Amino acid sequence: MKTKNNVQKAVLRSAAVVVSFVLISFTVSAQDFWKRLLENSSFNDIAMAMVSAPQRIESTPVPTESLKAIYFVDEVEPKMDVESWMTDFSSFDVNAFQFEEEAEAELELESWMLNENLFQEDDDAETSLELEAWMTSDKVWRI
Repeated sequence: MKTKNNVQKAVLRSAAVVVSFVLISFTVSAQDFWKRLLENSSFNDIAMAMVSAPQRIESTPVPTESLKAIYFVDEVEPKMDVESWMTDFSSFDVNAFQFEEEAEAELELESWMLNENLFQEDDDAETSLELEAWMTSDKVWRI
């Protein structure tokens, strides 16, 4: 058991050393790491834009002939008309609706409901529970 623990510790230490060497090698060659990693990926442009230094793009003047005149116009919706049905109170009268209360039909006894041969009486009583020795044993529960 002691040898097994020592071997596990040695393996973990060597794995930690290997991982640290890999991480150090990545940090040493980190200057071109992102370029090599993202060269053929879909995020290449985004990553390169975030990493690279911002470049100034000089604006070119636009000739005045190509400028279009922009006028702001206040748009107005057409006036809404009131129609005759909108002012007719009988269309909105509460008494125009008829409410009918729904009544369920009374239950009826059918012949099969009265036939005692179709029903079985179950007189089985549950057996009483008994306390067994293992249920109170200190060896089982170790209390």
